Amino acid sequence: MAAPIVTFLYNNSQNNTPNTGGSSGDSNWKVFNPINDKLSFLGPGTNNDDPTTSKSVFTIPDSGNKEATQIFINQYIESKWKKVWLAGSNADSGGGGDYRYALGFYIDGTTTSSPVLQAWDSTSHSSISLQVLGGGTPANSMIRVVSGELSAPGDSWSGTPLAGDGFANTIALKSASLDSPYMAYFNVRLLVPSVATPFAEEPVLCLYLTYS
Repeated sequence: MAAPIVTFLYNNSQNNTPNTGGSSGDSNWKVFNPINDKLSFLGPGTNNDDPTTSKSVFTIPDSGNKEATQIFINQYIESKWKKVWLAGSNADSGGGGDYRYALGFYIDGTTTSSPVLQAWDSTSHSSISLQVLGGGTPANSMIRVVSGELSAPGDSWSGTPLAGDGFANTIALKSASLDSPYMAYFNVRLLVPSVATPFAEEPVLCLYLTYS
């Protein structure tokens, strides 16, 4: 069995619809370049197609937790911010909501296990020390994810804290192995606690799967 070919795509529209174009995307879904593009959590002052030479940062709350209000792709080729309009929840009047089709992976091939989304400090996949990943405590990770396999998540979804491996702090994007090409959908939010210190960190999202 050949290794599946995985393509990361994002919905750059306000249409809560699935990707119809496979690994190439369609009028709503765009291909993410894993070498040069970045998934970024920004403040309310950034707009779709703004140049990446400027950005609005999110503010750490005075108390409790606060969701970063906007999620963008730092699109390298055009040097523009491409908004993921449907990303995030509406738990505290954030920019997201009950959306199933925000981001996803097109997996062209078959697997012997479920595709599982993880988060690590770096591409070595060996540590989770970054503050955004909970500073070594996975349950405190600020990155929260929900699978879009079966249904929309609800308007004020909370999500699973993503950090490292293990059942509690990863999320399966399908409940079984793949026997044909598959588009695995998910949504993501950044929940920033008042105890956080100012940071600019670059964790790595990883799709873990096995094949034979």
